Amino acid sequence: MREIAIRGFVNDKFNTTFGKGLFRRAVFNGSVEIKDPYTKYLVDYMCLLDWENKAKPNQLPHVQTVFSEQLDKAPDALFSWVQHYDPVTKAKGSVDGFSVYLPNSRDLYLMVNDPERGVQEEWTLQAHGCRSTGQGKPVFIATNMDLSNSLKLAA
Repeated sequence: MREIAIRGFVNDKFNTTFGKGLFRRAVFNGSVEIKDPYTKYLVDYMCLLDWENKAKPNQLPHVQTVFSEQLDKAPDALFSWVQHYDPVTKAKGSVDGFSVYLPNSRDLYLMVNDPERGVQEEWTLQAHGCRSTGQGKPVFIATNMDLSNSLKLAA
């Protein structure tokens, strides 16, 4: 299984408007960094209804998976679609995948099916709260590698 680090940040713009009747619904914004080869994705964790409303036709099977796994019954569950992020061009693009974060138990699930970049995997990780939080610092990290002794992932 490839090494991965997921960092979650409080969305300071949560529930603010960006147009008439349009609200920013993500409670947490996050970055997903995968090693060998390095690939970066973005996630925006929101409640089930907002996440489901953003689903495109090709994403509906993931919505059905969430209901069949009864994740809709978890009162604290937050959901995200996955976007590829190119740090050089700053371009974002949808990829097949989704993530579920349960803040109370700190369980985090991520599935990415991105054959263009050679990523077709899923991870179930335990998130850990960060000691030092604030502007630009994550509130949780979920990883399967030792971040203190490994080479730092690209910023």
